[in-house]
Amino acid sequence: MDKAQILNSQAVILEKLISFDTTSNKSNLELINYICDYLSVHKIEPSKIYNDDKSKTSIYYTIGDRKLPGLVLSAHTDTVPADKDQWSYNPYKLKIQDNKYYGRGTSDMKGFISLVLAITPWVISKSFDKPLHVAFSYDEEVGCLGVGPLIDVMKNNICPPELVVVGEPTDLKIINQHKSCHTFETEFYGKKAHSCYPDWGCNAIYFANEFVNELRKIEHSLVHSDVDNNFEPPYSSLNVGRIDGGVAHNIIPDYAKVIWNIRCLPHANFQDLLRDLFEKKVPLLESKMKQKYCDAFISNRNISNILPLNQKNYPEILNTLTKKDPKHKWGVSYGTDAGYFSKIGWPTIVCGPGKIEQAHTSDEFIKIKDIKDGINFMMNLMSGILA
Repeated sequence: MDKAQILNSQAVILEKLISFDTTSNKSNLELINYICDYLSVHKIEPSKIYNDDKSKTSIYYTIGDRKLPGLVLSAHTDTVPADKDQWSYNPYKLKIQDNKYYGRGTSDMKGFISLVLAITPWVISKSFDKPLHVAFSYDEEVGCLGVGPLIDVMKNNICPPELVVVGEPTDLKIINQHKSCHTFETEFYGKKAHSCYPDWGCNAIYFANEFVNELRKIEHSLVHSDVDNNFEPPYSSLNVGRIDGGVAHNIIPDYAKVIWNIRCLPHANFQDLLRDLFEKKVPLLESKMKQKYCDAFISNRNISNILPLNQKNYPEILNTLTKKDPKHKWGVSYGTDAGYFSKIGWPTIVCGPGKIEQAHTSDEFIKIKDIKDGINFMMNLMSGILA
């Protein structure tokens, strides 16, 4: 199977993958069934790891002897939503124009998935000495929810690999560091009343606003604390992403909610950065609420945690392929599934075709040249590690 055949196969596979709306709040089973049907032609039967209600599943498969160390290629199957009104094309119908593939997930990460599937017959034909493992997870976009159970199964069934490559779009640069991300939902429960009697109620929005002001103070302090110039921005950061609350302009709101996150440099501990907030500021704010209404309270929930990546060593073949200084560290501020593989001691990097700037955008695309370069890179990587 030559590279031209692989590229043709990849385009056919990508067209099908794009047609499945695998937004994180929807099932990915149709897409997974298509992948399994494709693999069955090559006599490969993936293992499935379902979520609790079996509406989604991760899968992995192995080509070769799973008792030997090898290479893991990993990707997530879910995408962010696509507002069709913001697109020039149907986001779920692959469009080829100006030597680019357009569609939701072309860059993040269905382009990489289609590449891996298209190259699978070539891997089989090579009969490498060491195994290739391919892992596809669900719900990466909403907190890397699927990769944990997937890894729990894999680590009990395969030999620890020499390398894990999470194929997020990095323009084929080696990313061996990324920040963690911790998301919180903080709720304020006050007392409802007519707005003409402000002393009769406890305005949850007012106290939510005070809380946001405390978050802003933390945000400003992070800018002047730890700095690591391998990242942009070079410090830990905090963002308030959503505020809900209130019913009408003439009702004192008894409920408000703030959803926010903190992204930490790999060596930073989010619990340390937020200790003063949760141990001092929030209890003080809650006591002020209770002065207005004795049953008022604040509830805080840690919705999701994306683990950091801080990989110090990886196979020399990567430096050869990318012509990078092996001592140089490439860091990014977004999170991926990579931190979960790294946590169990598997050497892990993030490296894949396409550019992160195209991810999550309207009219998302990946250049056909980037796919071609990705095919060359992955074939050379496998020849270097598995042979």
